[in-house]
Amino acid sequence: MISPTPITLPDLPIEIFESILERVSQPDLASCVRVSRAWHKALIPYLWRTLAIGSNEQRRKFDADEAQKALRKYASLVRDLHVILKKHYDQFLPAQQTLVSDPGVIHIEAFAAGPFSNLDSLELCSLNLRDMKVKSKEILALVRQNPRLRRLKIDIGMDPSILMSIVTKYLPTLQDLDLNSPWRGDVKTLLMNLPEGIQTVRLGSVVHEAPRKARNKTSIELSVSTTMACHHHALKTLCIDGNLVGHEEEVLLPFLASCSRNLKSVCGTGVCLFVNSRITNALSALGIVLDKLDRHSLPQNISDADLAKVISSGYRWTSINLYTYKVGPLTAAAIVDNCRHLEALEIMNTGSRGLSGSHLQAILSEATALRSLQAHWLLDANKIAASDILSSEWATISLEHIDLKIDLPRADEALPDNSAAIQASRYVQRLVLQRLGQQTKLRKLVIGGMATTPATGRFGHQRNCLEMTLESGLDELVGLKDLEELDIHHMDHRAGVPELEWMVANLPRLRTLIGMLDTLIPPSNEVRGWLETHRPTWR
Repeated sequence: MISPTPITLPDLPIEIFESILERVSQPDLASCVRVSRAWHKALIPYLWRTLAIGSNEQRRKFDADEAQKALRKYASLVRDLHVILKKHYDQFLPAQQTLVSDPGVIHIEAFAAGPFSNLDSLELCSLNLRDMKVKSKEILALVRQNPRLRRLKIDIGMDPSILMSIVTKYLPTLQDLDLNSPWRGDVKTLLMNLPEGIQTVRLGSVVHEAPRKARNKTSIELSVSTTMACHHHALKTLCIDGNLVGHEEEVLLPFLASCSRNLKSVCGTGVCLFVNSRITNALSALGIVLDKLDRHSLPQNISDADLAKVISSGYRWTSINLYTYKVGPLTAAAIVDNCRHLEALEIMNTGSRGLSGSHLQAILSEATALRSLQAHWLLDANKIAASDILSSEWATISLEHIDLKIDLPRADEALPDNSAAIQASRYVQRLVLQRLGQQTKLRKLVIGGMATTPATGRFGHQRNCLEMTLESGLDELVGLKDLEELDIHHMDHRAGVPELEWMVANLPRLRTLIGMLDTLIPPSNEVRGWLETHRPTWR
């Protein structure tokens, strides 16, 4: 009987073969190519598919003679190239040459063929290089030698006109564009001339500049069309961070008209989407509902009345993120009236405005889907009182992140015959902690906030706060089995070794505790010793 021929890795169906390789590390893959000639032939393209040298250890190995020899042999197999180090910019970019056809008369710049000509993805990472604009032409040459690029990420400063040419002329199959470096130029023309197959566009730190007159344009700029080059029906995501300097309609409306309902997400910081009805109507026509209000997407000088109008404009907000000083009484009331679908609310930073405790409690009583509530201010007036928290039940039990300054009168323990007041305060503290303990999905809890001393105006710890002791109800947090971070460092708490031991025994996922050492009040030697012995990462 003839034994069947064993199936080896290269003999597997391609789907199974590639599924296995996805789980094989690069060092193991390098070992596999040495098994046999058949394995080498089958696996070498996967070994060289991605080339990214980031760490010093990787750089030393890559710069060795053996690795350089292999690069020269297999560079054509590289599909994903991530250029990170200055030395490799010099090595990977095509070399510039000057051809002299007539000595002293005509000089022609040309570029030798670079080592990479079959790239699908190119990532040029952030570098603090003074000469990156000088390298712009070399980068253009690399792109022109790889016209089938589908993904391009540029995180370096480049000549604006050359960058425009790269994006709009030489990459007809581009699907994913990520410009994450400062860029000043005609954003409208850039968008209009994107290739038809583009699916994702992320523009970071762009500043729109109106197109220059023809006589002031470079030859590269003159070659880029200023009219709509094509439709962009494949586009799914558009994100613009930067400043369109009042030209939002001029830049965005023609481009949105070229898109289809495949476009599912439009976002950005510094681009005022929410206050422009023509843009919001264009987005609505594409089926896009703006449900996330971000502080960076609003005009700097927006008034309390105008911001309240935006919030009350009919959107089903799932996320609101604002600075405290932007939230006046009208805005606060509008947030409360439109909080039913909120999943995340963040009102942060300092200021004399903000949501009052009654506003916060109203939101907690209405927002059934709320998962994150961050309303942590430094000023003494901005807080939620224990009486507000206990005034009505919370509508959600799905909170994962709470950041609040909870105000609760504490009895002076130094006064004689004050035990009744102390017990009354601890009773209220226990009820508040019981309310927090009902949020069994909680992962991060930040409570307490700095307060000012009226006599001096200096910042200090919040005195009227939770003690965080077992006597005052810390054990009510026993249900927080998913809690990973607890921050109490702004509070004049009374937690000691018994509380630390309770946390270890009852909060199994607690990895970060802030406020035992990282505090203005020096910890006791007992607490310091316990932490050094049992939880050196807690502070």
